[in-house]
Amino acid sequence: MEFLRANNINYTKKDLILTLEKLGIQKGDIICIYTELFNFGIPLIPKKDHLSIYIEAFLEVIGKNGTLIMPTFTYSFCKNQIYDKFHSKCKVGILNEFFRLWGGVKRTNDPIFSFAIKGKNQELFLKDTKSCFGQNCVYDMLSKTNGKIILFGSKINGYTFTHFIEEKAQVPYRYFKEFQGKIVLENGINKNKKINYYVRDLNMDSDLDVYKQIQILQQDNNFKIENFANSSIVNINANRYLNATLKALEKDAYCLLTDLKNKGKSCSPTSTTF
Repeated sequence: MEFLRANNINYTKKDLILTLEKLGIQKGDIICIYTELFNFGIPLIPKKDHLSIYIEAFLEVIGKNGTLIMPTFTYSFCKNQIYDKFHSKCKVGILNEFFRLWGGVKRTNDPIFSFAIKGKNQELFLKDTKSCFGQNCVYDMLSKTNGKIILFGSKINGYTFTHFIEEKAQVPYRYFKEFQGKIVLENGINKNKKINYYVRDLNMDSDLDVYKQIQILQQDNNFKIENFANSSIVNINANRYLNATLKALEKDAYCLLTDLKNKGKSCSPTSTTF
């Protein structure tokens, strides 16, 4: 079935599956997908059917032994809101919200950076954490299980994993801030929760330059990209992402930032190619 049109070409689920396989995604993989869906093209079928094709393709490629993860960030505690695991809508993509309600999906307890998870290793990623980007968080487990980060529809969005690395490296332009509030579990029970978030110091020039992060990945040959429809899909190995970026931060703690004046040398050359 043709479900998408871009540049006068119609695409099928099989076309998407072949592209994912060409990227090196295979049976048994653990994949965490960040989506910019509307960059691909024009849907040819109704919304629900269109969104279902993407989820079906992901699940088919990784098979019954794979695990599919998508961010369903709500930022609830940052807004002094209750985090309701079932009712709090995802703020980071229509496909992510659609997947959250897919059969067999479970959601993490993080009231700021939650994830929706389905698959064989689901339980590994559902542990409670004291920090959004600390031990046992989804990113920690992705790095420990050789998981893959998939940028679906964008080359420059979806680098939240870098904040996990920044916390691990204890970069000087961030600090721990405690957030607290109530979460509502699936069974309707209310629970008080505290969680630390390694936030940016707004008194410093601390904006992340995503192109510098991409350079580190490219230099490690860890930025596999394939075109699909009107956009692209990127495959990044999480463990290599962690190790290469930690190494760069050890040399210069400020190397990922946009403004490097008086802060040492950059991690890599300023030019970036995709």
